[in-house]
Amino acid sequence: MGAASAVSWAAEPSAQAKKTTSARADVPWVSLAHQRQLREKSAPAAEQTDAVLPKDAKSKTVFSKIARAPELSADKFDYSQSGDDEIIASGNAKITDERFELSADKIKYSQKTGNSVAEGKVKASIDSSRVAAETFSYNAQKEELKTPHARFGSSPMFLETDKILSLENKISLDNPKLYVGEPSFYSMNVSASQIRYDTDSELLEFDDPLVAIGPIPVFYAPYYSQYGLEKPPFDIQTRVGYNSDFGAFWANTVHYNGLGHVSPGVLLDYYTARSVLFGPAVNYDYAGAETWIKGFAQGAYINDHGDRGQLGYDSLGRPITHDRFFAKMRHIQTYSDNVSVIGSLAWWSDEYITRDFRPEFFYDDQNPDNFAEVDYYGSSYTLSLFTRFSPNDWQLVQQRLPEARFDLPAGEIFNTGFYQNMYASAAYLRETGPDALLSQYLDTARIDAYYGVMRPINLNSWSSITPVVGGRMTYYGNPNGGKSDYVRFLGQIGFDAQMDVWGTWDYQSKTMGIDGLRHHLTPVISYRYIPNAEQGRGAIPQIDDIDIEDFTYPPILDLGEMRNTDGIIKTNTLRLGLKNTIETRDETYGSRELARLDIFQDFNFDKRVLAQNDFKESSYSDLYTNFSLSPARWLTLGCYNRFNIENLNVPETNAYIGLFDSDKFSLYLISSYLDGAITQYSALAEYRISERYKLMGRWAYDYRLSMLTDQTYSLWTRLGNSWIVEYRISYRSGSTRQNNFSFGARLTMAIF
Repeated sequence: MGAASAVSWAAEPSAQAKKTTSARADVPWVSLAHQRQLREKSAPAAEQTDAVLPKDAKSKTVFSKIARAPELSADKFDYSQSGDDEIIASGNAKITDERFELSADKIKYSQKTGNSVAEGKVKASIDSSRVAAETFSYNAQKEELKTPHARFGSSPMFLETDKILSLENKISLDNPKLYVGEPSFYSMNVSASQIRYDTDSELLEFDDPLVAIGPIPVFYAPYYSQYGLEKPPFDIQTRVGYNSDFGAFWANTVHYNGLGHVSPGVLLDYYTARSVLFGPAVNYDYAGAETWIKGFAQGAYINDHGDRGQLGYDSLGRPITHDRFFAKMRHIQTYSDNVSVIGSLAWWSDEYITRDFRPEFFYDDQNPDNFAEVDYYGSSYTLSLFTRFSPNDWQLVQQRLPEARFDLPAGEIFNTGFYQNMYASAAYLRETGPDALLSQYLDTARIDAYYGVMRPINLNSWSSITPVVGGRMTYYGNPNGGKSDYVRFLGQIGFDAQMDVWGTWDYQSKTMGIDGLRHHLTPVISYRYIPNAEQGRGAIPQIDDIDIEDFTYPPILDLGEMRNTDGIIKTNTLRLGLKNTIETRDETYGSRELARLDIFQDFNFDKRVLAQNDFKESSYSDLYTNFSLSPARWLTLGCYNRFNIENLNVPETNAYIGLFDSDKFSLYLISSYLDGAITQYSALAEYRISERYKLMGRWAYDYRLSMLTDQTYSLWTRLGNSWIVEYRISYRSGSTRQNNFSFGARLTMAIF
């Protein structure tokens, strides 16, 4: 949903608001900008139980000496003669307890009953709720509250009512009006004859509720109920506009929140050139004493009326059918501190369905993963059960059906100074994908285990070396695509060494936000020898086989960490690296990184065929560099680069620069280059005109095509305090599916 951003609830409503609400002029609104934080009290229980009046006129505070009793302050104090042991505080009167703070022109506090009665310009904070009224009665011991003509609330819900009666866990409101978000002309609101709220069950009940947006009625019912105050009755997100491929459209996502932890909903879109898209949706969220659950599920179907030119073809040249759908689910759950469950489902009829109709899904996850995992965390080990599956016939997927794994992280062996780590896994693997990509499916049963020992040695206070030795056994059973059952044994020896040196300087710069400098320099050297890794390659189905020599970042060296299990190659490699960081002190985080420069280079004693060297044998890897610079909070820039030292070319580089002022603007310039594949420049800009208006732009330029492939211009504005409206114009070009023009508006609730 839209971004949650608070706008102050003005102390006096605007002239427009006064004309359109039933607010009483004698009751002021409470500003969110002045929300008070309750002060902690520590009154000792062992002291006197009687309140002590000030001995002279200069004293401003009276303390009750009863444990947990409130603190009362005012310009003047008097005793009541009623026999209730009552203190009368007047003139800037304030009473504060562990749960509430109350200020008024006059406060009467009974030491006998614990009742507080406030009169005149009453402002109260009770837990996270705020109340404004002319008279106010509150008893913390009985948890009782009474007040007429009040306004109160706790974001995102705010109310005005003729009468409040609260006793223990029961709250009733007469003739209330509830606002979703801070009250404004456009606020979603609900008026009723009565509202009841049970603080224990969190059941909220409405008699004769009338739902409206501003002054416009939308829905009426004789009775309505929901659980919880954190959400409005409905979450609404809607888009309207025009697209050259889809025609005029109206796209909606709506959730009903009245059931508490589960919010059912619907997706309902209409496209004049493509038909109707519809389907169910649900969000859920539960937090108990030992378990926490959160997730969502959505799905939709459309009989796409687009012609062949509009439907197009997928990346394999297959025609996209008229019957199109998608289903998407995410689930995460924890139980106690030991068990976690996570899962994801993305079932798409074709690879472009979400890009066409739900672009927020597509750009978040362009190559969707379908998996489920259960983890158990022991005191010094982890057990996991993982499965990856493929409901989509357009993806190449390495399935695990399933995989069980045991991990023993590095730990010391009986106080010897030696450390061990190990893992063992058992899986049934299958590689499936479109027939155009695979002539046959690959599958096998696989058992994989590793055990390693290391011995850290501190050479001195600033350098260390860690020798490493380990072995890995992998069994393949009944492989399809291999020769027969096969067992592979691999071993490694090596070491990791590093130095840590640093220097400090007392340099100050208020302009750059610099408070001292520290330079941390870390040279690193790693070596691994893994012989005969390619023996038996013909007996191993190449399922978990990735090209480690064409990684964006330096490939993994350690045998126990390599995840390309079926494609491990012989290794006789020395890695040299240098890490540099420059930091300064930071009041919030302790330190802030100003600059970083990391450099890595591998030397292969046994020449290997490298993809980045045009598949020629080479002893040298690319030179990997990672540079970033943030000399001030308003400036950041960086560059990641791969340089081929033999061919003297740059196979890959990614650079960026960012200029921003958190209150006014931000600008990011990004360049991406991958030899033979990508040469693209992009820019992102945002300018805040005011608290209610913001301009945004996005541009992408493809150097190979010599054109702007993406132009997007947006105006973001607030509609009252409850809604965000984004007006957008987009033009995309560069491919058959992306040659379109669109404009429209998106409406979301600003507080959720």
